[in-house]
Amino acid sequence: MEFCDVCYGCCHQPREQDHSSPTKSVMPRRGERLHHLPLYWKLTRGLCGPTTVGLVRSKTSDFGRVRRRVPMSVTISDVAKQAGMSVSTVSQALNDTGRISPPTKDRVRRAAMELGYIPDSRARSMRSSRSHAVGLLVPDIRNPYFSELVYAVQDQLYSAGYAPLIGVSSCQASREEDYYRILLSRHMDGVLVVPDGPTSPMLRTMLAREFPVVFVDRPDRTLPGVPLVDSDPVPGLEAALDALAARGCRRVAFVPGPESRSYTFREREQAFLDGVDARQGLTGLVVRQGFEDRPLAAATMRHLLGQGVDAVIFGYSADAIKAIAMEWDSDQRSRVPLVSFDDLEVFQLISPQVSVISQQVDRMGRQGVDMLLSMIEPGRQAPEGMSVDRRLRTQTLFVPRGLLA
Repeated sequence: MEFCDVCYGCCHQPREQDHSSPTKSVMPRRGERLHHLPLYWKLTRGLCGPTTVGLVRSKTSDFGRVRRRVPMSVTISDVAKQAGMSVSTVSQALNDTGRISPPTKDRVRRAAMELGYIPDSRARSMRSSRSHAVGLLVPDIRNPYFSELVYAVQDQLYSAGYAPLIGVSSCQASREEDYYRILLSRHMDGVLVVPDGPTSPMLRTMLAREFPVVFVDRPDRTLPGVPLVDSDPVPGLEAALDALAARGCRRVAFVPGPESRSYTFREREQAFLDGVDARQGLTGLVVRQGFEDRPLAAATMRHLLGQGVDAVIFGYSADAIKAIAMEWDSDQRSRVPLVSFDDLEVFQLISPQVSVISQQVDRMGRQGVDMLLSMIEPGRQAPEGMSVDRRLRTQTLFVPRGLLA
């Protein structure tokens, strides 16, 4: 008694032979495949069920050889034939190289569209030594600020002919390490990084190999030579303090945010203190704790208002959201202006609206892409305004709303 190799594990049926006909096998012979048999025959005999149908090819010629249908891909030669041009002309037209007239390019692209031609990225990568794909690593995609940054970066990459590979570290060093390994294994052309936490050993390895890296939004103080695109908090903060002073505010509290996590928050705090010192009649109060959760934030805000604080500036938008979520006294809400970094939509949905210090995150993301591509593509110019230490700063803008409008 023998068992079929294909079905042994699922039906354990012995092989039978119908001796009345040399070409009819009631059970498959050893090594034979199943998809040439009628479906009803397999179901009634208990052979593996219908999931095996069409998966493999017949080994014998008794039932005829069954050919697997392989989808034919459209090649550049097909496009050339459709357009009535040479392959080299079509290649130049599709890649925007050479001296090809606009009508010729339109004709080639129309032919490619009609045929459904998709360029082979692997072949393109082998020819140019580039994958035309770039990474972007952010700490938390749920943060609306980073969502806006991701959108700006991917939009600029697409317009430049690059595809983004977006990673979220969730403030976990292990995830960050894994992401960098994926970048290297896929031969990405470069990466934009929002640093968070201790410096990754894998990132140091990438920099040692001269892998193109640009920091966005904040620096890594242990890697001062890496190109950086961030925002300068001074212009926006000074304009906000001027607006508060003009309204008659005298005692202004500043909530810097989780300053232990980021150099950016410490820089904003220092800019606030310098701005208060430069303006007569203003007193500054820095509140470094008390906004870890919503109940604590509400208690802290009530304490500040009870101490005579008549305006609050938030260096971290998440703290501002906690503050506006509390139940405010109608009189306090109508007389205490709030200002926050990051121009989030939620700040326009309450009454009175929250004034903001915009970091121009859209511009920052686009400039980060331009800086990275200048490192990837020979001859491409870096964005204007970059300093000697390869740092480019966007100017923050104060947007008055609500009580300061």
